[in-house]
Amino acid sequence: MKARKCFWSAAAACVVLLGALVCCCSCDRPLPSPNTPVPVYDLDITYDGENTLLLREELLFTNRTGGSLSTLSLHLYANAYAEGGVCCLPEEREDVYYNGESFGGIEVYNVEIDGSGAESEIKADGGILSVACRLDEGDTATLTLNARITLPECNARFGVTQSGTVNLTAFYPVLCAHRNGEWREDAYAPVGDPFLSDISSFYVTLDAPAEYVAAASGEVTSSSLRGTERHTEITAENVRDFALFLSPEFEVYVTSAQADGKDVRVAYYHTGDGDAARTARLAADALEFFSSEFGAYPYPSFTLVTTEVGAGGMEYGALAAVDPSVTDEQERAITVVHETAHQWWFGVVGSDQFNDPWQDEGLTEFSAIFYFLSHGDEEVYRSSVASAKACLASYLALPTEIGFDPNLRRHLSTYVSVGEYVAVTYCKGLLLFDALYALVGDDGMREALTVYFSENAFSVADAEDIISAFTAVHSGAAAVFGEYLC
Repeated sequence: MKARKCFWSAAAACVVLLGALVCCCSCDRPLPSPNTPVPVYDLDITYDGENTLLLREELLFTNRTGGSLSTLSLHLYANAYAEGGVCCLPEEREDVYYNGESFGGIEVYNVEIDGSGAESEIKADGGILSVACRLDEGDTATLTLNARITLPECNARFGVTQSGTVNLTAFYPVLCAHRNGEWREDAYAPVGDPFLSDISSFYVTLDAPAEYVAAASGEVTSSSLRGTERHTEITAENVRDFALFLSPEFEVYVTSAQADGKDVRVAYYHTGDGDAARTARLAADALEFFSSEFGAYPYPSFTLVTTEVGAGGMEYGALAAVDPSVTDEQERAITVVHETAHQWWFGVVGSDQFNDPWQDEGLTEFSAIFYFLSHGDEEVYRSSVASAKACLASYLALPTEIGFDPNLRRHLSTYVSVGEYVAVTYCKGLLLFDALYALVGDDGMREALTVYFSENAFSVADAEDIISAFTAVHSGAAAVFGEYLC
């Protein structure tokens, strides 16, 4: 995610691996395939053109947790938008709800395991669906459910926006990550990106009024008119998550990028970008740059979409969104590159966004300005680092009674404002990687990040994984991490 522009500006002032294995351009390290078999989601979606979705979900899951399972746990992120939910901070509600408060959520019914009714319960204030099962290590089961989803009217990651775009992210029941013998059922947080998921594959059918154009993770494999509706089929394999945006106003500009000698289709969906070709070409150029520097982009397509997401931008599997409120030319360019870089740091290499959000955001923030520096724009790099220092310093100067905690390894639930989150995760995170860059230089940075990418592709990396990648390049990196990770 790219933090809200207003906070950043204020702070500155103060199962299938898409064919054959992919090789990194800057080394001979092949990307590993995902841990197979990955969870497979079959999503059948019907949208009524207003505020309601009907969903039928089949989730094919193989137990690779290392033990037997008596339950499956799934996040119901949409219920963060229900009355009393925590989709945003209280001070943000006026901006988020453009027509006054509007509530949404998900109602799940007809839950089955392998075709038979299964006991289930909704817990954690509506945030978790728990389904009883009996799965030994290696067993495979199909969870089937139906759901009715109500979309709020809001400028956020989920809902119908002020411009009429339908934002469908984290709208389906999402299998929780399983770690250390238990399901990670972390509660939704109103700050940051409260998501943790393993690589999965998605096969999606969408029925919606014919005038709606779909921008989605993955590739549209077929599209046909059926009376007054359009039937669309979408495939997104081995991605971190699935996102879908709908609008009758979308225009699309298509270009291409090269990644390890392969063509990547880059499609930019917008609602009136006067220089769509330039925006799309910037995303394509960033894809090519990061592919050459860190390791090849492994998907056949990348989607960029303009829509109100309640922040400067937001990242998803093989897709990125940029908010139209980012109008400053330079800031918008940085945001496009930032969200594209997330395809490496979040998308292919996952991390724990609850406990270590710096690991993708700080690194992505650095990667974005490293792109500009490598293209001869030293001013973007210098000014971004200076802004990050000023932002962090403004919080460190607060009275100790306020209790500001600069520790990078903080859980999302401990942040009380977006500004505080930006100061720690983005600003201090960026300064960490700037310090590492000063230590190891251009070649060392490329080497460390290439190793980090190739060794952790299609997995969720721990902080120790990125520390190891840098200390292998320069022993002094351990001291830099020691200084900043506190």
